[in-house]
Amino acid sequence: MTTRLTHRFSRATMPLLTALALLGVMPLTGCRNTDAIGSMEVIAMGSQPLLFAPAFSNAAYITREAEDSFWFSDVPLETLLEHDATAPLQNGVFLHVQLVWIPLAGSTPVDATATNLVTRLIVVSAGEVGLYGGAGFARLKGERKSGPLQLDVEGGTLTLLEKTAGFTDLLSPAGFSATLQAPCDNDNATRWRRALSQFVTNAFGKSMWVDAREISRDSIALSAR
Repeated sequence: MTTRLTHRFSRATMPLLTALALLGVMPLTGCRNTDAIGSMEVIAMGSQPLLFAPAFSNAAYITREAEDSFWFSDVPLETLLEHDATAPLQNGVFLHVQLVWIPLAGSTPVDATATNLVTRLIVVSAGEVGLYGGAGFARLKGERKSGPLQLDVEGGTLTLLEKTAGFTDLLSPAGFSATLQAPCDNDNATRWRRALSQFVTNAFGKSMWVDAREISRDSIALSAR
C-alpha cells in the first residue's frame, strides 16, 4: 500500500515527517486554477512506499534556442522573493523541468530508456530545504513560441542531491510522472530561475544550479537508470 503524504499527522509522527508533512495539501493563495496547471505524482521507491503529490498554483516557461525551461510552484514568486534571514520561507515546493531536446511526432524514435529532460525539485518544509534531481522523458503539446505548452512526463526518477541539516528525506530514490501545463512567459520564467538559484545557493552555501546544456545526454541517461 502506498501512503499519501498530507499535513495531518500526530505529534508523535511529526519528527519523522518534518521534511514533507506540511506540503501534501498546503492551502493555496490567489485565484489560479490548479486543474489548469495539472498534476505531478512522486512515488518513493524505498521500503516504505509514499505518494507525494504537490499542488502547483504557479507556472511559466521560457523557450530558448537550445532548450525549454518550465517552472512550477505552490507559492507565489513574491513569497519566494520576500524570503530572507529575518523572514525565512517555511513551506513550498518548486519544480524546474529543463528539456534538452524536443521529440518530433512521427519522426523521433524513442525507446524505453530515452530521456530528454533534467528535473530539479526543491522541497521546503518547516524552514528546512531538500534538493532533488533526476531525469525523465517528456512529450510536448501546444505551440512552443506562443504557448501554453503541456508536458507529459513519464519514466521520471529523482534522488536527493543536497539537504539542510534538519531535512528528513522520505522520498529518495523516487519515480515520478506528471501532466503539467504552463504559459509562455519569458520574463516571469527568468525571475523564477534567478530567485530559485539564489535561494538554493543561500540554503546550502554553494551553487547547486547546473544548466542541463552542460550535461551530456549520456550522463542524463545514466542518471535515470
